[in-house]
Amino acid sequence: MKEWLKAQGISYRKLASSMGSSAATVCKKLNGETPWQQRDLLFFHDKFGLSSDFVLGISSDADREEVA
Repeated sequence: MKEWLKAQGISYRKLASSMGSSAATVCKKLNGETPWQQRDLLFFHDKFGLSSDFVLGISSDADREEVA
């Protein structure tokens, strides 16, 4: 997830602002110190088309989900 953010040019601060959160909270979530919440996973899906598996580190495939 960190590499994906870097490749997209999205800083923790910018992401946090979009999520309505603090940069410190986003940093903790990205480092696995704090779990992602359901609303976070929905945010990533709705805004970027990312799967929860990718955000959670279960899958390394950042391709957008196919919606039937």
